[in-house]
Amino acid sequence: MFNLGLLFVALVWGINFSVIKFALAEFDPLGFTVVRFILAALFLFSLLLLKQESLHIDRSDRFALARLGFLGITLYSIFFMEGLKFTTAANSALLISLSPLFGALIQAVSGRERLTLRIGAGLGLASVGVFLVITSHHGEVSFSSSAVIGDLLTLCATLTWAFYTITAKPLLEKYSAIKVTAYSMAAGSLLLLPVSLPGLVRQSWTGLGASSWCALGFAAFIAGGAAYSLWYQGVRKIGVTRTMVYHYLMPFTAVVFAALFLGERIALPQIIGGSAILSGVYLAQGRAGEGERVRG
Repeated sequence: MFNLGLLFVALVWGINFSVIKFALAEFDPLGFTVVRFILAALFLFSLLLLKQESLHIDRSDRFALARLGFLGITLYSIFFMEGLKFTTAANSALLISLSPLFGALIQAVSGRERLTLRIGAGLGLASVGVFLVITSHHGEVSFSSSAVIGDLLTLCATLTWAFYTITAKPLLEKYSAIKVTAYSMAAGSLLLLPVSLPGLVRQSWTGLGASSWCALGFAAFIAGGAAYSLWYQGVRKIGVTRTMVYHYLMPFTAVVFAALFLGERIALPQIIGGSAILSGVYLAQGRAGEGERVRG
């Protein structure tokens, strides 16, 4: 019932929270982000060449790919980083975790996919699980007036990720997941470059340690190129809603990784929350054909 590729994505992206947190001790945030995605795009283009897959994109699809990169790489990175400056880690983690719910609602309202009772129950159960995991790990979620700007920016990041996943679907029916990911990352990186330049100029590249370079490599090639391609492969095979629900697994995998490798303690609410997340993701996968595109 579970998709192994998307389970790998959730695991990698959960680990990537700790990896990026470690790397940002030495890297400028936006500078790190743009270098990460440039390297990821180059990695994917290299894979396309090794597979002898054509790099051609129809002229009519070029704007759609640029828009995709602008949504999922440029806007998402800016909204997320800036939002985190003005809100708490708990608020940010909770709001970002809402992207599957937003994606499912957008799909249902637009008539692209059915939101069945089983899928809705899975989304609800996983949402409760995420709340338990995040509040027990990051602390109390509090939507105060002092954090409203950060919360709104983070909500914008959540929506851009949902649209990044949704708007790729037509392109994935025509091109491979690797090709769509490579071009969207390249376009998004180029559009992100102007706002990242000050950080790139200030960055002390010669003073970086080997562990920081390894963190950049993991974020670029594994959590970037490989995981993003598998994410789009999931969208192509099982649809937007059933793919996005795997996003719920990331807070729990982040907590488990922090416990195993950073010495953090796992509390009972996190265990209960993790169980709820796994059950919700399982439920939301539905039966064969459930929740698929609505036919006219």
